[in-house]
Parts: sequence; structure tokens; C-alpha cells
Amino acid sequence: MSQENVDLLSNLIAGGQSLDKEALLTALPQMIPEIRDPEIEWVEDPSRADARIYRGHEGVRDSWERWLENFQEYGFELESMSDHRERVLVVGVEHGCGRASAADVNARIYQLRAGKLARYEEFYDEQNALSALER
Repeated sequence: MSQENVDLLSNLIAGGQSLDKEALLTALPQMIPEIRDPEIEWVEDPSRADARIYRGHEGVRDSWERWLENFQEYGFELESMSDHRERVLVVGVEHGCGRASAADVNARIYQLRAGKLARYEEFYDEQNALSALER
């Protein structure tokens, strides 16, 4: 992956980290077409009970909206980003407050992203993310 694409992801994540849940939801319709390929494949972690695979800009928005409806508050902090030829491995921590339970939630998340965000894969297990890099 070119440095240009790594920089794009870095800027995207930095911008998203400054948004609260409502601001993120408001920004999604404009952000998604700007940074994602129209034919994007958005793959949620297969270990999630509600995991789905979405396609296209509308699918990405549906995934975000479905995910965020579970939280009163939501945020993401970047831990690291590494270039793996055609893909970038993003490691971060999601944090929030559950909407139904009001419980504080923290989870490390591993994401593989390719091209102008033509593919996104989500993992909550580091070994699964690293194995996917070898495919």
C-alpha cells in the first residue's frame, strides 16, 4: 500500500477520534463516499453474534448505525497502524457506555483495510487478524 493510503487512513482516524457519537452519525453520509470505494466490502468480526458482511456505501452506513445504536457514548483511540503491502493493519481501542446497560465498554479491535478502503475486515482477536494478513 502506498504511503498516500496510509496517510489517508491516519487522517481519517485522527478526524474520527475527535467526533462524539452524534457528530459521527451526522458526518457518515458525507464521509463514506469520500473515503470508501463504491464497491467496498465491509466484513464484521465473524465471532460477533450479529456479524454481517455489508457491501457498498449504504452497507457501510448501515453497519455503523447498527453498531452505534448500542451505545450512549462511543469513541475510538488509535494504538498503531502498520503497512502490509496491499493492506494496513489498524489496532485501536473502542470505548463507550452501553445504551441498555449503562456499562462502560472497552475492547481492542484489529482492522484490515485495503486500497481506497475497498475492503474492511474487523477482528476482536489479534491472532485472527494476523492470520488474515497471510491470506
